[in-house]
Amino acid sequence: MFWVFLAGAFLIVAVASAGVQVYKDKYEVKNEFGSGGLAVFMAFICALSLTIGLFNSMYANSSQVMRGTELTKIDSFERTYQMRANNLTEQFRSYLAEMYPAHEKDIFSKIEPGKLDIYLVKYPELQASKTITELVQQVRSLQDDIYKQQLAYAETVRDMRYTVQSPWVYQWMMPNITIPTSAGS
Repeated sequence: MFWVFLAGAFLIVAVASAGVQVYKDKYEVKNEFGSGGLAVFMAFICALSLTIGLFNSMYANSSQVMRGTELTKIDSFERTYQMRANNLTEQFRSYLAEMYPAHEKDIFSKIEPGKLDIYLVKYPELQASKTITELVQQVRSLQDDIYKQQLAYAETVRDMRYTVQSPWVYQWMMPNITIPTSAGS
């Protein structure tokens, strides 16, 4: 939008300069300063401003489409990591069910991927099992990956919102991409 205002300002100056030149020609006023040249220069600057704005908006349009695709990819990665973390947590549950009596199986059935460390602290004898500690490490790593994907998602959404609100872009050129209101939507 800024480019339109800038071009409009130069266009007004160009039209005013052309008007002054027509007045001088009509009334044969001689002046060393050529307002006809100024009008042509201002018209050139006007056209240049509109062209720069057009190319800037085409780039922003392309970037917005790319970011929309990036959101889909990030969301897919996050779901994959979450599914893998859930699968590993299920393995953790099955190991615990084998190692502990039946009355604690109910407690272990409520285990979530982000809370495996709590069980290692609560039951230190679990740390002796290499399988359990490896599972917990893998789940931690996956939880970190999920967090990184959520950050990337939020950053991409922020960039998309800025592009839509930017005064340096012709808004009518923006693609019709729905921008999520919250992470993971």
